[in-house]
Amino acid sequence: MTAHVWPTVGRSSEKPARSSSGLGGRAGPVMLAETAMQQPAHVDDDFERILSDILQSVRLCSALLSRACLRPPYGVHTRGAPRPIFHGVVHGTLCFRRDGDDGEALQLGPGDVVVLTRGDGHTLSDAPDRVAVPIGTLARSRTRSHVEQVETAGTGDAAHVLCGTFSFAHKAGEAMLALLPRVMVVRSDQGTLVPWLSETLAMLDRELDRETPGGDAMVTRLVDLLVAHLLRRCVLSAPGQGGGWLSALRDPKIGRALAAIHRNPHHDWTASSLAGVVGMSRSAFFARFTDLVGEPPAQYLTRWRMQVAADLLEDDGLSLGQLAERVGYGSEDAFSKVFKRHMGCSPAQYRRQLRAEAARM
Repeated sequence: MTAHVWPTVGRSSEKPARSSSGLGGRAGPVMLAETAMQQPAHVDDDFERILSDILQSVRLCSALLSRACLRPPYGVHTRGAPRPIFHGVVHGTLCFRRDGDDGEALQLGPGDVVVLTRGDGHTLSDAPDRVAVPIGTLARSRTRSHVEQVETAGTGDAAHVLCGTFSFAHKAGEAMLALLPRVMVVRSDQGTLVPWLSETLAMLDRELDRETPGGDAMVTRLVDLLVAHLLRRCVLSAPGQGGGWLSALRDPKIGRALAAIHRNPHHDWTASSLAGVVGMSRSAFFARFTDLVGEPPAQYLTRWRMQVAADLLEDDGLSLGQLAERVGYGSEDAFSKVFKRHMGCSPAQYRRQLRAEAARM
């Protein structure tokens, strides 16, 4: 099965639309066969730290939706969701097929995790040609930790699957997902990170059957850790050749510059100061950054600042002057002009839209 991704960013239905991705990059198709998701090359500590900084800056939010106990014969179809979905196999084996894919179904076994980065509809079954029923028709109950459990009515050996979702509180996270294939699979035999994932799946499965003080918090924390490591694996394994934000992130020099911008958007960054951080001349840094990211450092910095500002506008306790300082502007007027140019409305108008959206929810 081959997954296609076009690196464009859709609009959020939860907040006023933001005009563009702070991740930049040049648009173009990327293709990834499932079998091409191999163990990435050695990753040094600098890259791990850079990726951790980036993931922290886009504020990952995750949730465990359900545990499925699937006894053959079965075929279960899910229409999909407006956010990414993951399925982790704890016990047993099953077939996975994304809606619209014509190739062979993916075979998943214990410790395997499949991620649908766009939340596409899909089918889980015990055999590739099994007729599927909507997941809403399955019997439902609750685990001791109050997570929903769905079960099929078959009599064979069950496959246990943990199903969850994740999103980003920051719009730039969606842009990062748009650079990843629609379907990514982490196999249980793919390197040192994967045994940790398998063990976490098993711990989660056990925790769902326990009724202990703090059990809900433990499940939440385990899911957060699972998704963070899973997403890291997806980013490491995604194709990034030929330029674009993923290639920039992997670059030892430019990746550090990106992390610095994300970590400290209020800093008075210039091409020269960023070049100094990563140990390059200004001209070499400017050319390399622009080539890999697809836009100059100043433009990328401004995009990121405006996305940070859009998030900060949710905090009614911050005045526009305070907010301007947090994203590197010395005056409210200068900040407001740049914000309106990028977002299509003034900060005050954007905040009013946020309030109106919140009131309707």
